[in-house]
Order: sequence, then C-alpha cells, then structure tokens
Amino acid sequence: MPRRVLRGYRLGTPTGEPDRSARPAPRVPVRFECRRGHEFTVPFSTDAEIPAVWTCPRHGIEHCLRIDDDSDWQPPKGKPPRTHYVMLLERRSVAELEVLVDQALAGIRRQRNSPYGRVPIGDRTYGFRFEP
Repeated sequence: MPRRVLRGYRLGTPTGEPDRSARPAPRVPVRFECRRGHEFTVPFSTDAEIPAVWTCPRHGIEHCLRIDDDSDWQPPKGKPPRTHYVMLLERRSVAELEVLVDQALAGIRRQRNSPYGRVPIGDRTYGFRFEP
C-alpha cells in the first residue's frame, strides 16, 4: 500500500463506523397541528418529557398544539413577537419602502459592470460586492 494512503491515520484509532451493537434510543412519534391547518409529526425519545406545544417546521409558527393532548393549554397572552418587517413598517410606509427599493435597484443597475459599488438609499450610502 502506498505511504500516502495511510497519511492521517494512527494505529488504534476508531474507524468511523458506528458500533454494530449500538441501537438508537426508542422513539415515539407525536402529532402536532399547525395554526394554518396542517399536521406534522415530531419524534421524541420515550424517556423525554413531551411538550404540549411545538414550533411548526414549515411556517415557523410557535405554539402549535399537540393533537392527542387533553390539557387546556392557552398560548401566552401579551404582544406577539416583533419581526424586522413589523419594526420597519413602524418607521416607514409601504410607498416609502418601494421608492427606496427602486432607488437601490437603479444604483445597482448603473454599476452593473463593476464587482464593487456604492448605492445611496435614502440618506445613507451602502457598499456592495458581486460574487459570481
């Protein structure tokens, strides 16, 4: 065997294969219902404490209720979490945002042949770089 094949190996190191005698932990599938109407399943270990709610993997919606749960769980009261888009709409109207996007796209189109550029958007100037 050529010497370069063994480079990086030491005698006595594990092979990287899983143990043949090792078995995965027993699991139980738990069904949850999203607020948008679809159902999804999450596997849990039989030793784990199964929560009453879960986050939807498709939509990211929190507090999806477990289907076979008989508890009277209610989502926490209070304000919903603020997203970046909601905070942006607090500062500017949709019409103002459309004008800013049009300005940015026009600046990028003007500098199309250059991999580096600067675009004025509103009262600030932003730099960018194209990576093909």
